[in-house]
Amino acid sequence: MTKARLKKQKFFGSFFQKRTFFLVFRSIRILGGLETWQESSLVVLSCPGPLRRHKAALVSMEQLVLPQVFLGGEAQLLAFVAASPAPLRKKMMFAPLPEMFTSRTSLPGTGAVAHLRFGSVRESRVLKGVTNAAVLAEAESRPPLTASHHPFASGRLLPAAMSEVFVYGENCLRPRRIGGDELPVRVLPPECLDADIAAAPRGGRADGLEMVALADFEDDTWLAGRTAKLPARALADGRAVLVPWNMAHIGSIIPLLLERLASLWQDGAVMPILVVLPFNYAGHEEGLPTLRKRLATATAHPASLLKNIFVGRVTHPRGLARLKKTLGNAWVDGNDPEHGWTIGRLIACGIDPVVIDPGVAGLAGVRRIAADEAVWVESDTRYGPLSANVRLPSLRALPTLLALSS
Repeated sequence: MTKARLKKQKFFGSFFQKRTFFLVFRSIRILGGLETWQESSLVVLSCPGPLRRHKAALVSMEQLVLPQVFLGGEAQLLAFVAASPAPLRKKMMFAPLPEMFTSRTSLPGTGAVAHLRFGSVRESRVLKGVTNAAVLAEAESRPPLTASHHPFASGRLLPAAMSEVFVYGENCLRPRRIGGDELPVRVLPPECLDADIAAAPRGGRADGLEMVALADFEDDTWLAGRTAKLPARALADGRAVLVPWNMAHIGSIIPLLLERLASLWQDGAVMPILVVLPFNYAGHEEGLPTLRKRLATATAHPASLLKNIFVGRVTHPRGLARLKKTLGNAWVDGNDPEHGWTIGRLIACGIDPVVIDPGVAGLAGVRRIAADEAVWVESDTRYGPLSANVRLPSLRALPTLLALSS
């Protein structure tokens, strides 16, 4: 057993609930009532993400085109598919926009249909006239302050058409149906964490990893899937630090953390190359141009800083090997509701996580640095303005964080 596998097993001994779902999952019962799921003629999967990459309202899994496959709802979907038995996989299709279907009659076939929605609670969508379920990796966290009266602003309510919830551990969020009704909750087995990674091809083509320096970043080019190549020096030395950024998390500390690091930047300073990996974005990238502007303003040396901070994405599991060679470790925002699932994916790939810890539970065996300063992060969302109370490392703690990555 590899070191990474041992570390993953140690961490997830407390993260996942150990029950008989291992065997049950193999008989497809883990996906819900046997009559609803196993006998369905079609299982539709969906998650947030760019719509223009798909040329039809319903595509096969072979035609699926996701912009990144490592973290967030897109990766959760792919890992779930890889962990599913072959008879079930044959029934699966992907809907970029499930809410556009008006009824069951808009879908192919004549039998029952089920829909699984992956991603953030606030991004939940339903497919009309079928059985709907949500798959969640978000942990319980403090609800945001909101000036909005929108029912879904809290991130704790699901649409009325949802019939059940699948989660990755006992500490995951237990949202209710709008109106307050409780929903049946089922805990997924560990196979749903990394089955796609375990099945990834070894060797062969060297594509699957896209990166571009913030100095060269163009949002239209990035959305179109065209990026610059990562410099050879960054690939060779293994000093880069991965910085996952959950763009669906309204209280993400990543922009503010990078801004503070930028204020310390000096030409010739020995600092790691940073690779920001955004995930859970809903098809737009306004956060990245804004981040570039904030960092350029925060430093006296914007040209050199922006050449050493990259934006990256893994577009195929083949790219994970290249990503691992590039990295020393990864910084994980412990305020992020998906931090547990992100840590598990990193460990499964052999990438060492360092957790910026605001005091979350269940981090045994994982390196961490205390987030010692409380801040409010404000976001303007489709549900109105939301404010999150989170914690990040203070300026005096940043040298310690950098030392852990040297």
